Formats: sequence, C-alpha cells, structure tokens
Amino acid sequence: MKAFLSYSVKDAAFAASLREEIERLGVTAWDDFQGVSPGDRFADHLRKAIEDSDVLILVVPETGASQANTAFFEAGAAKALGKRVFAVMPDSRGRELPVSVTDFAILDASKKSMKDVARTLVHALEPA
Repeated sequence: MKAFLSYSVKDAAFAASLREEIERLGVTAWDDFQGVSPGDRFADHLRKAIEDSDVLILVVPETGASQANTAFFEAGAAKALGKRVFAVMPDSRGRELPVSVTDFAILDASKKSMKDVARTLVHALEPA
C-alpha cells in the first residue's frame, strides 16, 4: 500500500510522526518533498507521485497556513483520479475543510496517540 501524505510546512512534525507510525504498520508513505532532484519539473513529479499512490492522507492545515492551498489541491487531484482520500485533523482549532473535500473520511487526532491514529488510518486503508 502506497499513501501520499499531503500537509503544510507548519504540520511537518505531525506528518513526520504519522509517517513513521504508518510505515511501522507496513504502509509506504511519501510526499511532495521526497524524491525531487534539482532540475526536475515539480508539477510532473507531483502528478506522478499522486498517480502512483493508492490513497492520499491529507493533514488538514490551519486556515491560512503556508501551503494550505497546495495540500487541498493535492487532495482534490487525488480525488479526481479516483483515489481514496482520508483527512486527519491534528487539532480542530483554526482548521476548516473547504466544501470540496467534506465528503472525505475525517479522523480527529487531537485526543489520540499517534499510534492509535496510525492504526485507525491503516485499518481504513485496507481494501473493503
């Protein structure tokens, strides 16, 4: 299982912890910051990374955070490609989902350990 992890820079520490836990459970996780070499066309790299993933995990960014629009764009692109998209809210303060992504599964991680968040996500990622 390959999961594309989409997040804003402000949530990088949360995303790194989440990546570590889901990879322990056997999911390969990657993001748009991995594997880009100097001279690569970023848009091509991003499209291929999302196309090659099985699912996208969106760490819902704080409203107005740097790269918030990029994270929502990545989630929308995955949805348009028919990928399953799961949203994780590190906390609920100052975080809103745009109307276009409200039909995604949303996991509130604010009162859960990262291990519990990862287990819940990995279970949800399993094919039905």
